[in-house]
Amino acid sequence: MKSKHNSIPVRKYGLALALMGFVCGCGGSNKMIPAKLAAVAGRVILDGKPLSGCSVSFIPREQTKGQGGFAVTDAEGCFSAKHWSNVAGIEPGTYTVTFSKIAQPDGSPIPEGKNAADVDAREMLPRKLTDPNLPKGVNVVTVLESGADLDFKLKSK
Repeated sequence: MKSKHNSIPVRKYGLALALMGFVCGCGGSNKMIPAKLAAVAGRVILDGKPLSGCSVSFIPREQTKGQGGFAVTDAEGCFSAKHWSNVAGIEPGTYTVTFSKIAQPDGSPIPEGKNAADVDAREMLPRKLTDPNLPKGVNVVTVLESGADLDFKLKSK
């Protein structure tokens, strides 16, 4: 005859084991950070003016291994790329670079405490700068192990 309480220890220990596995699996392991990352910095200029608050994405091409990286430009349009693990630098290789600037319809930044949907924000840059699949107008760069200093002089038209 089964007792309805027989399954409680199994559930309790099962949950404890699952939590232990999760905690152990989330430890300080750096397996996701590549051994070699190259410093990549630069500036984004749009129509002759620094582009602030712009997301810059480095998307690996063809034989480039790894995940690529990202950056956000400051008030002067300057950026420093990070690997997706949030460590400075990206893996050497060839990348398609895309740009994105999300703002309110009048071009002003999204206010603190609001999200894009709250203010009907939209992409401010033309598709030729945001879509990595377009053959024309795509920015392609090669990052060497020694790093790269990249200046992007973009045109909106």
